[in-house]
Amino acid sequence: MRSVLVVEDDRPTHALFIAVVHRCGFESSSAFDGPSALRRVREEPPDAIILDLLLPTLNGFQIMREIKAFAPEMLSRIVVVTAAAESTYRECVELESVRAILRKPFNVDEIEDVLRRMIDAPAALANKKMRAGGAMRLKID
Repeated sequence: MRSVLVVEDDRPTHALFIAVVHRCGFESSSAFDGPSALRRVREEPPDAIILDLLLPTLNGFQIMREIKAFAPEMLSRIVVVTAAAESTYRECVELESVRAILRKPFNVDEIEDVLRRMIDAPAALANKKMRAGGAMRLKID
């Protein structure tokens, strides 16, 4: 079965992401900080990762840089969900392979759609670039 790693330190938001993952019919695993997330990615690489940027110990950018160093193909499986300022988008875009960035507050249906498209049709998305999807988010073409 397909799996999604949810990396989010806010417990209510984390629970919502887990519910969305299960509603999609995927298995979930959890990490509440950077070191736990990296350990899970190394031990059992997920099919997708929902990643908050503002985390304790290691932030989302540090996690992505570490992943890029040991498993660069995993960057294309990351959905960044953040309340951070718009300027942080540029830093994510510089990592090039990050597939989707969604801004909090988010639309649950949009996260579900991104996950399904990422997991069910990865080849169709392989060469897609992120583009502005409005003032609130960047999303998959």
